[in-house]
Amino acid sequence: MVKSSINIHSWAYFITLVLIAISLPLSKFAMSVTEFGLLAMWLWSGFSFTIAYRFFKLGGFFAGIYHLLGYLVTLLATNFVDKFKLFFANKAAVVFASVYLIHIIGLVHSSDFDYALKDLRIKLPLLLFPVVISTMEKVNYHRFRILMLFYIAAVTVGTLISFGLILKGEFTDIRFTSPYIGPIRFGLNVSFAFFTLVYFVVFDSWFKSWQKIIMTTVAIWFFSYLVLLESVTSLSIIILISLLFLIYQLFQIRNRIVKIAVLFLIFAIPIGLTWYIINTIEKASIAPKVSTAQLELVTAAGNPYRHDTIVRGIEDGRYVGLYLCEDEMQNAWNKRSSVGYKTSPDGKHELKETLIRYLTSKDLRKDEAGVNALTDKDIHLIELGVANYNYVHTPRIRMRILKILMGYEVYKKTGDPSGSSVMQRIEYSKASLKLIKKHFWTGVGTGDIESVMIAQYKEMKSGLRTQYMYHAHNQYFAVFITFGVFGFLWFIFALIYPPFKLGRFSDYFFVTFFLIITWSMLSDDTLETQAGVTLFAFFYTLLLFGKEKKNARN
Repeated sequence: MVKSSINIHSWAYFITLVLIAISLPLSKFAMSVTEFGLLAMWLWSGFSFTIAYRFFKLGGFFAGIYHLLGYLVTLLATNFVDKFKLFFANKAAVVFASVYLIHIIGLVHSSDFDYALKDLRIKLPLLLFPVVISTMEKVNYHRFRILMLFYIAAVTVGTLISFGLILKGEFTDIRFTSPYIGPIRFGLNVSFAFFTLVYFVVFDSWFKSWQKIIMTTVAIWFFSYLVLLESVTSLSIIILISLLFLIYQLFQIRNRIVKIAVLFLIFAIPIGLTWYIINTIEKASIAPKVSTAQLELVTAAGNPYRHDTIVRGIEDGRYVGLYLCEDEMQNAWNKRSSVGYKTSPDGKHELKETLIRYLTSKDLRKDEAGVNALTDKDIHLIELGVANYNYVHTPRIRMRILKILMGYEVYKKTGDPSGSSVMQRIEYSKASLKLIKKHFWTGVGTGDIESVMIAQYKEMKSGLRTQYMYHAHNQYFAVFITFGVFGFLWFIFALIYPPFKLGRFSDYFFVTFFLIITWSMLSDDTLETQAGVTLFAFFYTLLLFGKEKKNARN
């Protein structure tokens, strides 16, 4: 009977880990529920159904309840003491969990305790997972493979649901098609699932050929999906890790022909990518030569056009200011929409400017005929602030590059970075570096980063609109600002020391996840959201403390 109980607990623990993995790309609510389930299992692990049954059999219902409660309290106290002894004996786990401790220490000189307590609640996984997983049984590779297959299935479901939203086209920004968690965090999940599939296909002989064909297809779909999602962060992660993987393989390969082929790929990938970006920018920035003598001067209704090739510039290879007749355009718009021609529905641009750009993207003239050629869906998108037909109808990396380019042009002309996430990040970095200089030694304390960032934007007289005055969008900067130089150095130490001590930098899964998560921290506040911190804490601790070192190729 004891063996049966142990097996029940073992399987229950494993199933809970699987449920957490499934929740990561699909549900923040499920993340919280499964974490509570994991904690309950940890507190009452070793519970014996046989003993509980005897309480009721020998003493009746009420006596059974009384003795059961006493049993549960005793078991909880015993587990709590014994498992914390195991935890504190594991130096690597203690060091990793200390990331949460520095957030508690940061309360000492925090002035915004409401925000600080919210931050501590969001970051509880940084304490929960290392304490629990480091003191539970290790998952063998067979079970780990099953867990990752469920995880991949969950990521696949998430991408298919998102793709369905893309096909509907009812969005103003492609990033809004990630329905359950933020697009950057979802992209990180897709990236890790992608590299897990690569391992299963290349190294794991347990899978049959037809299964590997399916996995290869799914991996290709994941990459294609990230292109559709315009996920620059995740795609850069995949390219970077792929290049590192190829460089590593270069030193392992003995066949000269294969080595030459790998060497070719190592150079071809970055060169090809650079060429694509430059070529895209050149095509978008250079419009065909225009002969003013060949331009029509009046509309079909006989009203004069205004032709401008300077002020409004070029977008997507077309002059935005050609064939512009605002009187006709305004009258035609007012007949088709109740949203004012000179209003600003998206809070960034006047609707007329959005309309002009949208007509240009469809290669329509900015007159009555052009507005009348728009579909009802086009009108709706313009009302929502969509300034380019292709943003919704042909999302891909090319459009992401064009958005960045347009954001840069606006930033250069007006000093307003609000229209581009890349330009916003430049502004965030400027403010962050100034705050790091001001609070170099002690930081600003847990909970104060939002208020000091906003104050810094105002001090800089930043062109950022209030709704875009976010955090640093760089986890390393955020930690430095919050805890100062010593807290920052400890954070880096807590990331590197545990895997170094446990020899996990030789493990494919850990190294891949480590690169994904640390690279993402350069352009995002990865640990400032529930989805980000849970993804980080769960897989980091599982791969460090909860999984046996042996993989399929060992």
